[in-house]
Amino acid sequence: MLMAMRKLRLLTAVTATAAVAGSLLILPATAIPGLPANIPVNLPSGLLPDDMVQQASTVPGIASGVDVSRWQHPDGGGIAWDQVRTDGQSFALVKASEGTTWTNERLVDDTSQAAANGMQVGTYHYARPGGDARAQAQHYASQYNQVGNHSLPPVLDLEVSEGKSPEQLADWTREFMNELETLTGRTPMMYTYRYFWIEQMNNTQEFANYPLWLAAYQSTAPDPVGGWNKLDMWQRSDSGRVNGIAGNVDLNLFNGNEAQLNMFSAGQLQASGGKLEGLTVNDGVDLGADSTVIIGAILALAAGAIAAPALADAAQNANLDGLPDVVNGLIANDNLPVEQLETM
Repeated sequence: MLMAMRKLRLLTAVTATAAVAGSLLILPATAIPGLPANIPVNLPSGLLPDDMVQQASTVPGIASGVDVSRWQHPDGGGIAWDQVRTDGQSFALVKASEGTTWTNERLVDDTSQAAANGMQVGTYHYARPGGDARAQAQHYASQYNQVGNHSLPPVLDLEVSEGKSPEQLADWTREFMNELETLTGRTPMMYTYRYFWIEQMNNTQEFANYPLWLAAYQSTAPDPVGGWNKLDMWQRSDSGRVNGIAGNVDLNLFNGNEAQLNMFSAGQLQASGGKLEGLTVNDGVDLGADSTVIIGAILALAAGAIAAPALADAAQNANLDGLPDVVNGLIANDNLPVEQLETM
């Protein structure tokens, strides 16, 4: 117990002096026997390989959700929606249709199972503006009506122009949204991304009366576009991992807590807000089994028990070749309290 506490004090001192802007390292409970889990250590941005960055599937106090399509059914496998819900996901949006002919054969199965596990459920239509807007709205509505537990607003996924000018695309969008609202009796939600809306839709403000679901793969919630004064949903990643889903999946945050999400799903579209504004999500880094050797080597180097090559070997084995330079740089700049650490 005393040795564990000494290591914790040592690690805390290293952490305090190594706090540089960049990736946030979360040490697992197995990093050093006896240490508590989830000890944060800041490392420089870009030091760690992309495949070691682990995006948190949830954010405390904010309703989290996923959107899925056929890509989440590799080799025809299913989604374990009970595990998805247990992993903290509060809502699911399932691709229902595309163009005037494509439909999702897993639509009813996915939506019914997600709802049965206590999730708010929605669907979306992938727009093909080269085709007729009313026909696509009718096609989507026919799929929407198969989902008996559809709680979230129906969604137009608009991310390609297919040669239309901003004015033509706005006309197409208006026709689709009006037809869809007539057929479903629901106010639809718009899904898009910043560059597309600004460049291909000329940043029009015409559609700001609809809820907005904006894609932006970054750590800080984006500002709204096109006259909207808030986001209703933020799709923040296309490479998340959630229990129950094979492979990568899109991660989303609703602009509110679960109670607000329930009100939004019940048709109170003004219930969202107050959670995403100015939000920054700090995703962690999982060192897995390599952490014991690496952290042990850092502590030993800081205490003068080993030479730098030993740390270099441990870092190289974990594909962290730049780590020794960081630690040695802190020592060289007198930012690592070596004397204090040695007396602990």
